[in-house]
Amino acid sequence: MKTPMMVELEGLDPARDLRAPGRADDPALQAILGTERSAVKIRRAPRPALVASAAAAAVVAVAVGVTLTSSLGSPPAYASWTPEPADLSRAAATQAAEPCGTSAHEITDGPDGPAVTEVPVRPVLTEVRGEYTYVVLAGDDAVTECFVTTPADGAQDVVTSDAVVAAGPAAPGARDVTTLQAGTASWSESSTGDGALTSAFGRAGAEVESIELTTDDGQVVRASLDDGWWAAWAPGASSLPPTADVTFTDGTTAQVEIDTGD
Repeated sequence: MKTPMMVELEGLDPARDLRAPGRADDPALQAILGTERSAVKIRRAPRPALVASAAAAAVVAVAVGVTLTSSLGSPPAYASWTPEPADLSRAAATQAAEPCGTSAHEITDGPDGPAVTEVPVRPVLTEVRGEYTYVVLAGDDAVTECFVTTPADGAQDVVTSDAVVAAGPAAPGARDVTTLQAGTASWSESSTGDGALTSAFGRAGAEVESIELTTDDGQVVRASLDDGWWAAWAPGASSLPPTADVTFTDGTTAQVEIDTGD
């Protein structure tokens, strides 16, 4: 039963004379069903083929994204890195190390749980490779590292390691090369925009002329030497070899082991 109000509202409906779609008495539906039908071919333009080597054919999913190779236009990690460090004056090295500060933060076990201890340090070696500055800082029986990225726009990104290691012997033997720390820098995997890097640093005697490390892809990475300290780094995880070639001031050479932490 319809009330007078419902009747009035029904009269205001502009679609009151239309049949519901799909009803058997719908003439539009009957006309469609009675039409002769034929298959329609759809042509799609062929997509350009991607030419890739067998090594590049594997696509590796990382977290929620996909790592693209540089052949698809992505810039390589640490694009401006060079296997040879830049020649720096003492003044330039001091200026380049300024963003790292003069203190390191060591996490120690305290009576109430882990505590952060501030350790005074100073730069003992600064090297620049491209737009990247790597600094070794040392204090009383403590050594740490710092990494500074200075892109073209000048917005510096400074990353310091929370790991502080013992400084080792204050005066290494004249032909000694010791490694205080080596391996994939844990802080680099999540803190730098270019991904992981492998670093190594230690002490070198007065008769050590050069230290070179050859990576798996054949690049010879020349370490920096400064007042009894040496350091080198290269892009990628575990990218430095376990041995280094050392040349002494008298022209003789030797191969020494570099503990890469693997």
